[in-house]
Amino acid sequence: MSRSRFESLTCFYYLLRRCTVALRADKQGPHRVAFDKNKARILKTQSVCGICGKPVDVRLKAPNPLAPAIDHIVPVSKGGHPSAMENLQLTHAQCNRQKSDKLFNSKQATAEPKVIGNRNLPQSRDWASYEGK
Repeated sequence: MSRSRFESLTCFYYLLRRCTVALRADKQGPHRVAFDKNKARILKTQSVCGICGKPVDVRLKAPNPLAPAIDHIVPVSKGGHPSAMENLQLTHAQCNRQKSDKLFNSKQATAEPKVIGNRNLPQSRDWASYEGK
């Protein structure tokens, strides 16, 4: 294969990859304006993280893990509306990052796990007091 043909194929695959990546609806188009308006409204009216329940300081800026972030309750990738006020909540950037694109339910967070795995085994060597039998 000649060098020019190789370069043209490389360029073609690069452009193909760039064109197939779709931007999220809250990052472009008509939902962007509505998202920005709702974000400003949430930052003015809410003060508690929707995930961990602790206060959020809206004066903190982006590199700080406790900086404010806007979370989609039902992720856009799971069919949630990108700019609906009912689907947005104030969170810490760290909490939002840990939640990622998962569906979070506060009842699930407090409920006992049904499947025993390495993460919910007893943390002590006293296995006699373990109630997960």
